[in-house]
Amino acid sequence: MHIPFRTVTSDRFWHGNLKPILQAEDFMTRLRFFLVIPIALCLIASARAQDYSKLLFNVGGGIGFPQGDLSSFVNDGANFVVGGGYNFTRNLGVDTEYMWHDLPINSMTKQLLQTPGASARQYAWTVNPIVHFPIGRKFGAYVIGGIGWYHRSGETTTPGVGVICDPYWSWWYGCAIGSVNIITGSRSADAFGENIGGGLTYRLGESHAKLYTEARYHHASYDKFSTNLIPVTFGVRW
Repeated sequence: MHIPFRTVTSDRFWHGNLKPILQAEDFMTRLRFFLVIPIALCLIASARAQDYSKLLFNVGGGIGFPQGDLSSFVNDGANFVVGGGYNFTRNLGVDTEYMWHDLPINSMTKQLLQTPGASARQYAWTVNPIVHFPIGRKFGAYVIGGIGWYHRSGETTTPGVGVICDPYWSWWYGCAIGSVNIITGSRSADAFGENIGGGLTYRLGESHAKLYTEARYHHASYDKFSTNLIPVTFGVRW
């Protein structure tokens, strides 16, 4: 018996898969569903004949933007990421990443805390499926998303005088009295979180190295206050 072959068109994929997800009322439901989109993209991506590296590596940095309630007491901050992984096929791989993100406390919050100094940051270790698809001989794109462990910490400080024993300074001159920041309070928390995003790449010459720019949404569900960030990163991928 002959079974007709049905071509997966972009219109059919949109109305049958993407549109219902985008119209979901619960944002976290949409985010979790978006984690399966890379696999769908892998199935419909164009498989072009070009060499690819089995090993993945990336390093980059940029600026991140706090979202939701977090933006009311945290300014935009720097971020840094480094990762590595493995490509199972030309289009599908898995990447594990370490991320550091600064959370600069704004002046209004410092006034409310009645402290002259305050700082915070978030660390993350995530495991992320990644799907690559070419959009030209040099250019490419990818979708990435996954889950991981997130750690947020912060402290309040006040200026003071203390003994400074920097290793280099003390080697030549011994310890010295100087200005220091005294920690008056600190807090930290751990949580599981998730992320989703994508980026564009540009291949350097005929090598596997690529310049990339990426935007990704990170959500960490801490007990009392969630952290939502969108870091924009620039760097090199292999």
